[in-house]
Amino acid sequence: MKFYRLEKTNYFKVWFFAILKSLLISLLISIALLVVLGYKFMIVSSGSMEPVMPVGSLVVVTPCDYEDLKLGDIVTMEGSGYNLTHRVYGKKIDGEIIDPEDPRYNSPEARWFTKGDNSDTLDGTIKGRVVGKVYEDHIFKSVGVVVRYVKANYVMLIILAVLLVGFVEVLNYLKSKLETDDIECYENEDGE
Repeated sequence: MKFYRLEKTNYFKVWFFAILKSLLISLLISIALLVVLGYKFMIVSSGSMEPVMPVGSLVVVTPCDYEDLKLGDIVTMEGSGYNLTHRVYGKKIDGEIIDPEDPRYNSPEARWFTKGDNSDTLDGTIKGRVVGKVYEDHIFKSVGVVVRYVKANYVMLIILAVLLVGFVEVLNYLKSKLETDDIECYENEDGE
């Protein structure tokens, strides 16, 4: 019986792809878990919150209730067909802005309202429209540009990935054919 053994093994390549695969699987599981727990991923499309959230940033929106908000929080709320992320700027009663020193500030009639950091326009009150909070350490600047590109061009990227894998496989096949000198053949004790 003949046994074949390849003399050269590229352990770096084996370990590299094993680690890469593990990282990708971990990332996908983490994202799936966050989605199951109610977190949302959104891409900033306007400059109203610059410089904290530049256009193209990816933000993670953490679920929260209206009652959990406080002055200065960054909050995502439902708009007319879109979501809006601005900073909690103060409270209003019947359209009138209430000073935090005013005794009515903590009354049930007082409603939070928001404003973009880079905007002069005050938003309306947000009760009943809160999607969640955005913490400043959950803002990933420029990552959203990549995500938006991938979403818009995913078919082309899949085709490129398949072509790349095919090309690498053809190269590996040709390389194995050229390296037949590295294969050592030996026989067992029975002479087979």
